[in-house]
Formats: sequence, structure tokens, C-alpha cells
Amino acid sequence: LPISRSCKGPFGPPFLGIMVVGATVPDGMDISKWQIIYPNYINSKKTVQEGRRIGAEKACEHPRPQEMAEICEYLKIPHVLEMHKAYPRDWLLRGRVRVLLKTPEGAFTHPEIHTKKEVMLKMGELIPKLKSRANGPLGPAIPGLGESGPSAPVTASAPAGSSRDARKEAKKEEKKANKKKK
Repeated sequence: LPISRSCKGPFGPPFLGIMVVGATVPDGMDISKWQIIYPNYINSKKTVQEGRRIGAEKACEHPRPQEMAEICEYLKIPHVLEMHKAYPRDWLLRGRVRVLLKTPEGAFTHPEIHTKKEVMLKMGELIPKLKSRANGPLGPAIPGLGESGPSAPVTASAPAGSSRDARKEAKKEEKKANKKKK
């Protein structure tokens, strides 16, 4: 993956945070005006309050910024993958994609996709079809847990309250058994 620019970090060596994938960005081009798409926008497991912007049935489970960039590359939409940025509502999940849908001259960069919502709908449709998703969706990317968290949340077979009751019953039965032995 070619790296186009580096951001000067406040504490030492340059931080390579902006990665240009699939499209070359001239050094003079201002990417700050490009559209931003966070993974939460197309995550079917998020609510609208948590940041989802398309219908849950059209979204995909736990999209990754790298997958979003891969779809942009497939669609030949100029994009920039920024892995050091986080969504303010869910700041533990890192990464976002900037896309250029309209050039400064006013020409569209893709013949069919003209709006941010259309890009998000296309991502929601194509991300589940990626080869990396052949074994099903990955869990959410949680820092400190490696590449991904569990793909399905671990649930107990019984609620916590009934588990306590079950332990109490087992203890009573054990006491009864011990009394009979004496």
C-alpha cells in the first residue's frame, strides 16, 4: 500500500497516519474537503443513536476501515484510509475513509455513485461478499484483543439471577445428602 504523506507527530518521528490506497492524491490537493465515512455509519449492529446512517438490513456486521477502502478501490473511487482517526461516538474503534465524490471542478469521480449515502449503501452490499469475509463477519476490532474480538458475543445459558438460585439449590441438596449419611 503506497503511503502518500506523513503527519508530523508531536512527540518525535513522523507518524504515518494517512494512507492513500488505490488512488494517487497530488501533494497540493486538499483532502480536508473530502467526504468522511466511519465504519459505524454502515454497521448493522449499531443503532441510529450509535451512528448508523443506513438501514440495518442494507448495512453489514462490523465493517473495518480496510474493507471499506477495498470497496472504494474496487469501485475506482479516489479515497484515503486514515487509521489514526476515531469516530467521536465510539472512539475505541479506529479508522475512517475519506472519499472524493466530486472534483473541485464539479465533475463526478464515479459515473453512477454521486452521493455519500450511495457509497455507504454500496459498501453495505459489497463488504459481506469480500473474500476475507468467507468465514463470516469478524467481531468488532477492540484494541488490546489482537485483530478482532469474538465474532459472537458469549452468552450464559441462564440469566445471572437464576444461576445464583441454581447454586443455592445445589448447596441445599448437598446438605441434605450429607445429613442422610450421618
